[in-house]
Amino acid sequence: MATLSCPPNMPSILEGFLNLRGSAVPVVSVSRLFQLPERSPELYTPIIVVKKSGSPLAFLVDYVSQIRSVAIEDRLPLQRDDSFNGCTEAESTIDGRTVQILSPERLLIEKERQCLSEFQSMEQQRLRDLEVRQL
Repeated sequence: MATLSCPPNMPSILEGFLNLRGSAVPVVSVSRLFQLPERSPELYTPIIVVKKSGSPLAFLVDYVSQIRSVAIEDRLPLQRDDSFNGCTEAESTIDGRTVQILSPERLLIEKERQCLSEFQSMEQQRLRDLEVRQL
């Protein structure tokens, strides 16, 4: 498990910040986001970094069973109202199982995104300050 920076007064969904090559990447706890039972992070707890649009965002998850690519034509689009916050954008069948394809952009509400952005700016400044002091 990567070491995460945990500034004071973080929002409850935020596990901390990952220093990814000098960039402060917010790590969101999926368990807290969906109010599921939490597990304590362990040595191999996965962190999924998403770089789809804007700044990178990471998600702390309990486990990853497999990573698969799903062709656009194999996705059944869903309406925004079919899931919490419209976060499920499609469904697909993989190995006989129906899986939901989440949209990283829609997992967080606007206020959560703004709050994470503010904390990310502060954490990025802290990283820059550390670099200057080490020189």
